[in-house]
Amino acid sequence: MAQELATDVVFPKGNVEHLAQTARRLGVKHLIFCYGLRDPLLKDRAKEIAMLTDKGFTTEFAVLAASQQEVNRAKSITRSIVGLARPELFEDKRVAYIIDFESGRRDDFIHHRNSGLNQVSIDQAKRTEKTLLVNAHNLLFGPLPQAVVLGRMRQNAGFFRKYAPHVIAVSGAREPLEMRAPRDLQNLLL
Repeated sequence: MAQELATDVVFPKGNVEHLAQTARRLGVKHLIFCYGLRDPLLKDRAKEIAMLTDKGFTTEFAVLAASQQEVNRAKSITRSIVGLARPELFEDKRVAYIIDFESGRRDDFIHHRNSGLNQVSIDQAKRTEKTLLVNAHNLLFGPLPQAVVLGRMRQNAGFFRKYAPHVIAVSGAREPLEMRAPRDLQNLLL
């Protein structure tokens, strides 16, 4: 549980060192830098991130994939793949993390929320040993209204309590000022 409390995922935009410094100050012990496949300097970024690891602070290089084809391409670059919440990526054993299940553009009805998760997807995630990432960036800076995203997060929190998958709340920050303390992020899961 201590490792979960001290893990964060960020999406850097040329500010890797600033994000790492801010993470250290906030008490993050393990920081995952996630890049899209279209980044032309992807292999150089992996080397840059590996140099940031020191005593008490580890870093990990990950690639964001939205489809099976992107997973195939990403696997040749890194062993850590963050997949968007698509049914086929819940089943893929090469994907280590699933993110953005609550940010879909589906319409919510009055009597239920389309939270992006259900019993089947959570069972798939548990069977393939995936970590589900609750992205606070969607709540704070996302395109959907905060009430809709928070409602989806609350519905998913009920699923998390009932089925107990491996879940971590992350900042999903692009800039250092968007990062949050690990304890504050974990409160989203309560």
